[in-house]
Amino acid sequence: MSNTSTPGPAAPDGDHDADTGRLCAVVVTYDGAADRRTLYPPEATETERLTHWLTADADAFVPLESSR
Repeated sequence: MSNTSTPGPAAPDGDHDADTGRLCAVVVTYDGAADRRTLYPPEATETERLTHWLTADADAFVPLESSR
């Protein structure tokens, strides 16, 4: 398992202000398994990210613009 990206914005403009409702995203890669992406608020602890927030196969996420 390896973290392929540092926690960063899920939105393209990079705004991490908790008051805006924006989320951060991190992708973790696994040998022989699907990469996994977790979305979480910037103030979430590591434990909260594991137990309270959305994690799914990275390829399940699509750009918002392609879904409108």
